Amino acid sequence: MIQISYKLRNNVAIYALYLCFFIIGLMLIGSTNLEAKGHEKFKVAMLLPGSISDAGWNALAYEGLKAIEKQLGAEISHAETRTPTDQEEQFRAYALDGYNMVFGHGYEFQDPAKAVAPDFPETIFITSSGGTITDNISPVNFRVEQAAYLLGMIAGKMTQTNKLGVMGGQNIPSVNSTFMAFEGGAKSVNPEVEVSWVYVGNWEDIGKGKELALAQINEGVDFLFPNADAAGLGAYEAAETAQQEGKTVYAFGANRDKSDISPEVIIANAVITPNAFVQIAKIIKEGKFKPQIYTFNMLTDEVITLTYNPALKDKVPEDVQKAVEGAKAKILAGELKVPQIDFSEEQK
Repeated sequence: MIQISYKLRNNVAIYALYLCFFIIGLMLIGSTNLEAKGHEKFKVAMLLPGSISDAGWNALAYEGLKAIEKQLGAEISHAETRTPTDQEEQFRAYALDGYNMVFGHGYEFQDPAKAVAPDFPETIFITSSGGTITDNISPVNFRVEQAAYLLGMIAGKMTQTNKLGVMGGQNIPSVNSTFMAFEGGAKSVNPEVEVSWVYVGNWEDIGKGKELALAQINEGVDFLFPNADAAGLGAYEAAETAQQEGKTVYAFGANRDKSDISPEVIIANAVITPNAFVQIAKIIKEGKFKPQIYTFNMLTDEVITLTYNPALKDKVPEDVQKAVEGAKAKILAGELKVPQIDFSEEQK
């Protein structure tokens, strides 16, 4: 009996030991799975309508994507897609590859996003500008209008001809809204000013941009505000040419600080900072996404702002700078409403 008792106790001890190992194994497996799940890579992709070397709309978006990588530890990718077919295919490819969010950086990405999004409910599709909203599509509107309004004030106060020019890549609401604000700012300080609007027809043709800007300059325009991506570089070349001919012509940068591109021409900029892209990505990473229009402007931690070209700031009279600062303070206080298009009124 004593011998049997010892055997029994030995067997019980062995079974207990096995059971402990089994439970510990389950705990380790569970812990490993939870840790892996908690550390899944946040994947962010971006579709761009042009080259990241355009020093403008596409370059600033890429800077925002890199900021997302650095600040949020995201795995990132980008692709240049110029046609609706390419845009739809690339949206689908990124969604199939498990990307958590995909930017379509432009107003024109709304329809391709609508074609793909229903098939991938776990992926969030963000379009830069627009009014399309579904369960997993939202526009993020980087409203540079307030900064553009301030640029208009500079031009309206400094113009010697009362003639200003704006140039868009294409005739789309997001561009036109910026021009509305610029013209509103100019006329707020100079009711006599006239603003000439022209469009290149695309975002890449630098030669056509220069041709249109030279035509405006020949009509007496002495301040240019292009919002045309790479094509807008032509406006700066035109202003440089005019300066070489002895004319006083200046220009502004849109979306990104372009002071270093043409330091003798660009006097100030309406800028979207990389932090604007980080903010919307952070919302999605933290699981706080809701289908709605996300708007960033000067009131949103100043992710949109005005910057002067340090090389030309002294060309802006002190009274003009004070007037701009006063208007900016009113904008930030909610006392000054800038003219712009309300994208929320677009058909969803």
